[in-house]
Amino acid sequence: MNHPPYLCTGTLGRIPWEDKARIASEAGFARLSIYGWEHRKLHERGWDDTDIVNLLDDLGLRVAEYDGVVMTMRSPEGAQDAVAAAVALGARSITVLEHSDWQPGEHLDQAAATLAEIADQAAEHGILALIEPFAWSPLDDHRVAAQIVEKAGRPNAGLLLDTWHLWRGPERGQLDPAIHPAMIKAIQVGDTGPAPIGTPTPDEIAYECIHHRLMPGEGHGDIAEMLADFAERGVDAPIAIEVFSDQLNALETGEAARRSMACFENLKARLAL
Repeated sequence: MNHPPYLCTGTLGRIPWEDKARIASEAGFARLSIYGWEHRKLHERGWDDTDIVNLLDDLGLRVAEYDGVVMTMRSPEGAQDAVAAAVALGARSITVLEHSDWQPGEHLDQAAATLAEIADQAAEHGILALIEPFAWSPLDDHRVAAQIVEKAGRPNAGLLLDTWHLWRGPERGQLDPAIHPAMIKAIQVGDTGPAPIGTPTPDEIAYECIHHRLMPGEGHGDIAEMLADFAERGVDAPIAIEVFSDQLNALETGEAARRSMACFENLKARLAL
């Protein structure tokens, strides 16, 4: 997993994305993700895609994933716009989520057909289409997501694995060894607090996710050990720091970016990359 350092846009809070790009570049990151709403805000404030790409070129930065546009696997709604935006910005991937109440695990064939159609649109431009399971979603299990990817049968389709969601989802931090390592095409890392007492509600899980993630190594998630296990299995994917945290956002944004880079370097050293 010897890839350049990636940073997820949410780690730097809600400042303008162009400021995030400058700060991420100064901290040494090679790629930064962008949400669809951030892209729209840039346009509303007078930026066009050429301006954004020129900024990226000046900073020596690239877009990681284009995130938060494909919000259900019931249909490929939103995919065409997401792919077009990803192409315009030179993104590596688009993210496919399940934010509705639809149950992909109960409709595997339909979900796989949706993913295949999205992946085909993305493949024309060399872009990946990655499912991200998350812990309060109807698609919270990487084992189910892997079944969808397998049924879709597209080489550019895969999984975006977020360590926080792996811990807080039904797998409790244990990735099923039956999941083929090549399916995991991106990894987001953030640490968790202690396991909750009882069964938290989806709203409680979402609140912790958005407000109280921890930097890798500062919590109970054994992130370095988890990544070492992935590497031993043959996973070869870029690692991105993703830490939504009120405490982190209270810092000066440059300090948050530097702390993120320090965490990345520490993980890299632990993995001997």
